[in-house]
Amino acid sequence: MSSLRPLIPLLIAAGILLAGNGLQGTLIALRGAAEGFSETTIGLMGSAYFAGFLIGCLYVPRLLRAVGHIRAFAALAALGAAGALLLVLFVDPLAWIAVRFLSGICFSSLFTTIESWLNSAAQNTNRARVLAVYRIIDIAAVTGSQYMLPALGIEASSPSPSWP
Repeated sequence: MSSLRPLIPLLIAAGILLAGNGLQGTLIALRGAAEGFSETTIGLMGSAYFAGFLIGCLYVPRLLRAVGHIRAFAALAALGAAGALLLVLFVDPLAWIAVRFLSGICFSSLFTTIESWLNSAAQNTNRARVLAVYRIIDIAAVTGSQYMLPALGIEASSPSPSWP
């Protein structure tokens, strides 16, 4: 466990990002339906995210070589947060498709950066343990974030409890 200690801040940040991304993926579809977007448009939003995800996977190795893990992580996390805010500012299907495409690039790059950072920080003797802990955090965060939806609701632009 002491070999994981220096990686705890990164793993916590990864958990927060993964939970937010998991919640956003579901929330976009529900909020789009509530805004009156067609099923085709909502499907295009999902497809745009994964098209961006593919492009991000192809681009991120060059980014990491150019600026390193810390700078790439900071910039990508800021872009991911800005993308979430843009969805609130512009309630327009085309804007949401564009933002979801850019979010796909951003989040695939973030996940690759995190995994590359963990991989480079781990030693051969504990690499499997480090990546296993990361995957547990990944699955728990994405799954757990779905349980926040009924409590937070889809109507507000900021998370606010829907219970009294």
